[in-house]
Amino acid sequence: MEATNSAVLVFGGTGGLGRAITAAAISRGAQVVTSSRSDEGPGGERLHIAGDITSASDRERIVDAALEEMGRLDVVMIASGVVGFGPVDRVRSDALQSMIDIDLVGPLAVCGLVAPMMSEGGAIGVITGAVVDSTMLGTGVYTAAKAGLSAAVGVMARDWRRQGVRCIDIRPPHTETGLSDRPQFGAAPKLGGGLTPEAVAERIWRAIEAGESVLAPSDFGSAS
Repeated sequence: MEATNSAVLVFGGTGGLGRAITAAAISRGAQVVTSSRSDEGPGGERLHIAGDITSASDRERIVDAALEEMGRLDVVMIASGVVGFGPVDRVRSDALQSMIDIDLVGPLAVCGLVAPMMSEGGAIGVITGAVVDSTMLGTGVYTAAKAGLSAAVGVMARDWRRQGVRCIDIRPPHTETGLSDRPQFGAAPKLGGGLTPEAVAERIWRAIEAGESVLAPSDFGSAS
């Protein structure tokens, strides 16, 4: 896939990784629409739409606006998400439900919404994370959401192969996005140095351009 002049929609476009993915797309000459709960976009995008990925009406409004702005969808990136820390028995049921809605239900619904609208040869990139491959203490709820999403991406990739739409499972290791400093609940353990969002975003775009279907943690290298 050629990124130049492609029509790109980024969910979570104002987050640490979403900003870097947006910037990398723009640097390649892509036309980008971003969305997040923030009223202001990351900068450089054609259009930013405030909305909540957990809301069906917001998801539809965001996708409709992106199609109206760009005329088509070549790449949809789902970089939204939250994290929380603590054993499952100490997580309130409302916090558990909120994380599942944001990290699993919302992204899954976006995939189902946009796939029929994608241009042939298009790609849906879904950020799941290294937690799918290696568990970490106190992340039972987060791991459940991300592992479920990762498994679903594998199925969706097979479902949509004939229509020429790729669904890419993207599992970067710890990245310095600041997400772990803003958990929905609990406190993050000491994580050590991570990759830069810019390095991760560049690797993601190389994968999209090269037609890769999975990016495992080892595909990103290590923090310098």
